[in-house]
Amino acid sequence: MKLFKARLLSLLLDLALWTYLLYSGFTLHYLMTRWRVWEPEAKFIAPTLPGWGWAFVVWGILELVLLTRAFGPSLGQRILGVWLVSESGSPPSFSQRWAYFLFAHLGILSLGIIVFLAPEHPRYERWAGVRLAPLPPPGSGAFRRRWYLTAYGISAFLFVGMTLALGWRLTEIDLQNLVRRASRSIRIWRGLINPDFRYLFTPDPRIKLSFIDGLVQSLYMALLATVAGTAVAFPLSFVGARNIMARGPLGWLVYSFTRGFFNVFRAVESVYWASIFAIWVGFGPFAGSMALFIHTIAALGKLFSEQVEHIDPGPVEAVTATGANLLQVVRYAVVPQVIPQFLAFTLYRWDINLRMATVVALVGGGGIGRLLFEYKDDLQWSLVGGVIILFMITVWIMDYVSGWVRERIT
Repeated sequence: MKLFKARLLSLLLDLALWTYLLYSGFTLHYLMTRWRVWEPEAKFIAPTLPGWGWAFVVWGILELVLLTRAFGPSLGQRILGVWLVSESGSPPSFSQRWAYFLFAHLGILSLGIIVFLAPEHPRYERWAGVRLAPLPPPGSGAFRRRWYLTAYGISAFLFVGMTLALGWRLTEIDLQNLVRRASRSIRIWRGLINPDFRYLFTPDPRIKLSFIDGLVQSLYMALLATVAGTAVAFPLSFVGARNIMARGPLGWLVYSFTRGFFNVFRAVESVYWASIFAIWVGFGPFAGSMALFIHTIAALGKLFSEQVEHIDPGPVEAVTATGANLLQVVRYAVVPQVIPQFLAFTLYRWDINLRMATVVALVGGGGIGRLLFEYKDDLQWSLVGGVIILFMITVWIMDYVSGWVRERIT
């Protein structure tokens, strides 16, 4: 059954790879030739093909998959740790590979039925005189060619190259434009290297906030969000750990719900939470603190629960053997193992929250970020430079202190 799963998953990976390469190539051609008659702003479109055209595309993808698997290992097989060998265990001959390529079509034409009838060694593999086997360990000398000359090596190069080329086009990178329009940024750089600290302690009459006031607000926003978020994430992390909760149907349900909560709320960036809370409670540091608080719960909960899942099971088994309940197991066998890592993650999160406190000001989160965006909108680059330098010094100090503390507790 292990080989059957490896065969199935590697096939799906190879199908996904060649589908991605084919569609990426089409998209690159579409973007580079500017063939945009009816959708000038579209980045991704589906090619307009008749039914027989789509059938030809699907057939071509399947042929590429079978070809790389026959003369592989393919990238999917390499990832799953399997490859084709002859019945004697040696690498297949060219004729055996070619026979496998031809006979493997029967597995496709039968819709996989021929594979399910003999999942460990399908009939078409027997006809070709080959079988699927685990990959030999590195350095065993089983591979006759350099990895970059194999099917999976070439596929990996194609995947990386196509991804980089497509990313270059989709992000509209233009190095000539970067150099040609560099003069437009001179005013910004001149202002940044000549910072203005006139409102360092004196509040700006228009914004009613000084640099120090905004910095202190951001520091406390980050601090309160980190402390409150840690207090909530700490108990939730044990509920979201598989080795603690996944004991029975109810435990699996609670575990799945908690991990789902971490993933969903962590996926929504703090700036979006800040925009929600800015409308909910009004613009200001309270909205920013709530946004950081919600994101901290999800982020730390995920990190904490993964740390709990990687503890040494020995103490847990020993405490469980004494008849202790779940809470006692967590208290005496789990918590002592994870506290140093939890403290290190918490300090690191405070450092992150301070940086994020400037971003949430973009949607009304308050703090020093409000000054930054107000001055940026008014094109007062010298004042922007003053705010940035003050914030950089603060972040540098915090980074040094938190790093020193983390070294002492881990």
